[in-house]
This record gives sequence, C-alpha cells and structure tokens, in this order.
Amino acid sequence: MNNPIPTTPPSGFRDHLPDACARRARAIETISSVYRSFGFQQIATSAVEDLAVLLGKGGGENEKLIFKIMKRGEKLDAAKAAGEELADAGLRFDLTLPLARFYAKHGSTLPHPLKAFNIGPVWRAERAQKGRYREFYQCDVDVIGSEDVGAEIDVISAILAAFDALGVPGVQVVLNDRSYVYEALAHAGVPEDKRQAACVIIDKLDKVERPKIIQELSETIGSPSTAQLELTLLRNEPRRDIFTASGDLVGQKQFAKLDAVVAAVGAERARVDPSLMRGFDYYTGPVFEFRHPGFSGSIGGGGRYDHLTEKFGTRQVPACGGSIGFERLLLILEGEGAQAEAGADVCMLVFSEETRGKALEAARFLRARGVSVDVFPGSGKLKNQFKYADQKRAAWAALIGPDEAASHVIKLKNLKTGQEILKPIEEAANLFGAERANSPV
Repeated sequence: MNNPIPTTPPSGFRDHLPDACARRARAIETISSVYRSFGFQQIATSAVEDLAVLLGKGGGENEKLIFKIMKRGEKLDAAKAAGEELADAGLRFDLTLPLARFYAKHGSTLPHPLKAFNIGPVWRAERAQKGRYREFYQCDVDVIGSEDVGAEIDVISAILAAFDALGVPGVQVVLNDRSYVYEALAHAGVPEDKRQAACVIIDKLDKVERPKIIQELSETIGSPSTAQLELTLLRNEPRRDIFTASGDLVGQKQFAKLDAVVAAVGAERARVDPSLMRGFDYYTGPVFEFRHPGFSGSIGGGGRYDHLTEKFGTRQVPACGGSIGFERLLLILEGEGAQAEAGADVCMLVFSEETRGKALEAARFLRARGVSVDVFPGSGKLKNQFKYADQKRAAWAALIGPDEAASHVIKLKNLKTGQEILKPIEEAANLFGAERANSPV
C-alpha cells in the first residue's frame, strides 16, 4: 500500500477553520477602518519579487530566510549547466521593501506625501514556534515623502488606535533612534565595520538571555567596547547623558524628536529606550516597537527608512512606517476569550424540490432587505437540515412548505428558544431588522 498523502500543512504553515477565518477577517476590517480614518489609502503589492529587490539592502538577517523561486524552462537548464544561482525570484519577507519598489514605480502618480497601508501575507523560512510562523500577515501603515516628526506621530497614533479599536488594552510604544545608537557605538569605541553586527546582537535582548548577548558582543567587537556598551546601551536604565570629549551630548537632536513623539502620543503610552534596535538595517532614524503586558516580545514595530527608495535608482525619499504583528495580535485576542462566530440571520430549509423555488424567492427577498440567509444546499430529511442550521449557528430556521406557500407565509423557528411563528415574508424581514438593531455587536 502506498504511503498516504499528508493532510497536515508543512511546518510553519496553517489551515484556518471558519471561526478563525471570521475572526481574522473581522480584525483586518477593523484595522483597515482605523487606518482609513487617519487618511491612509490602501495599496497592494506583489507577493513575489525579483531576488534583486529582496537581496542586498535592508533585509538584514531575513535575507537568509527567503523562500526562493527557481527559474523555469531554458533559464533553469542554463543556470544548472553554468553552476549559477537557480532562483531568480522569491516570496516577500516583509511589506516595506515591496513598498519602496512600488513607490519607485508609481510615485509620480501618487499624492505627496503618500499615506498608505498594506495588509497581506509574508513568508520567512525560519524555525516555527508559537507566535512565529513561516507564513504570517502584516498590517503596515506608512508615510512616504515627509521627514517631519509628524510622520512618526501619524503612524504610531494610527497603530495604537487600531489596538484600541480591537479591544486590546495596555499597549505601549517603545522608541529609540538608530542614528543615536551609531553615535553611542562610536563613542564606545566600536569599529565602524562592526557596528551593524553589534546592532543585530543587541536587537536580540528581548529573545536571548543577557549573558549570551554580552558573550556574543565580546566575541564580535571585543571586551573593552563591550564593557563600555554595558554602561550605555545595555543598562537596565540606559543612559541619555553620554557626552563626547568635547562636551557635546550624544543623541541630543535625536532625543528631542523622540520626546516630541512621546508628548504627542502621551507619556502613559510611550517611552524612550536607548537599547531598542530593530533588526532591519534599512532603518535610518527613529525606530519603535509595540509591547503588550500579556505577551513577551513585541506585537508590532517600525521605524524611519529614508534611503530605501535609492535602491531602485530613484532620488532619496524620506519615509516612515510601522506594522502590526497580526498573528501575535490574534494570540492575545484568543487568550482574552475568543467567542464563536454567529451565523446567518436565517437558515432557509428546503421542504421539497417542488418548493425549492419558493425558498430561493424568499431568500432573495430577505437578502435585498439586508438579512443574511443561508439556503440549505440540498434537500432531504428536515431533521438533518435543522442540524445543519444549528451547526452553522443561524439565529432562525425558516421553512416554506405547501401549506405556508398557499397561505403566503413563512414558518420561523428561533433556534435559541425553540419558539415557532408564522409570518408574512414582509413582517419577517422587519423582525430580523429589529433584532440586528438591538444587537450589542
């Protein structure tokens, strides 16, 4: 006997049952609505990008995690024969690099500055674990074309408002500035060619034990520099009072900008942490992460990336963006008690093939008046059809048999109380409309 084809998705990929899909869709609708209320316009970018887009600028460690797509046909055969790279494309690992390409292509036709949001799946070939999957959604919001601190304020405020609208309390944004970090690294004596590596290591502070971070830094940049970093960026209360030999305050300009963000957002929801890094090396200035008290690690983040469009041969355009970690957000929502999704207002049963036309006619009438109607996709025993209506969590079951058709009424059964009533179709439509108006949802 042949081995059966597996029914489980590959590691890091998931199926979503109807209730989960409904929760995901509702969350995306809420986030989209909030983003639009801040004036952001929705865009969409390709899931597949040329490798030239994904490699060599800004992806950092994630460039090693690209799901590559092999060349096809003669191009693949030629690459094999020549011992060349067999792939020429890959799945996007975030939404920011594709956005920079998108802007380089379409920027001249778009508003300036551009306020855009993009929601969709991304892929990373990393080790799967709770809250980190190989396929996951991001909910990005960006401002392209403004170097003013108002861009950071707009992006961060929109994301915080989305968390509020989803009923996720206690979210706080933590801020830093990458240019300050580079100044602090220089002040600590870290060689210029090792500063990016130091940033990558320090960025692991919320994932790796502190002694391991110190060890990695010591191996990468040397003990004297590591000791100095422990006094600046790695303290429990990182310093903001680092002075150069000439008496200039390191990071004075950067901290003024971060303090402006804190003042606009509210000190109860924002704080500055000079040890925050963020892993992407395309960040050029302020970076930020969103934290929730019930979740270890971040549930979103972003920053300023003023030079990313230059990768595509266009002029330098200032840009700032942030993203909600959608899968982690859903873990928080589910942890707070996910409710089963309600079904249609009415499940229309089919008494017989002879009365199917009446059932479909009634369903069309009700749908035209805003009532959601699920028509049983078959016929047969009514007992099985009522079971279907219960499984679909419909509020009412409706039936038009020969007697109801002759009397021009519809039989309704409240599936919660068991109450049965007969009503003309027009009155039934009003009944469902009144129920929705009184619903707390």
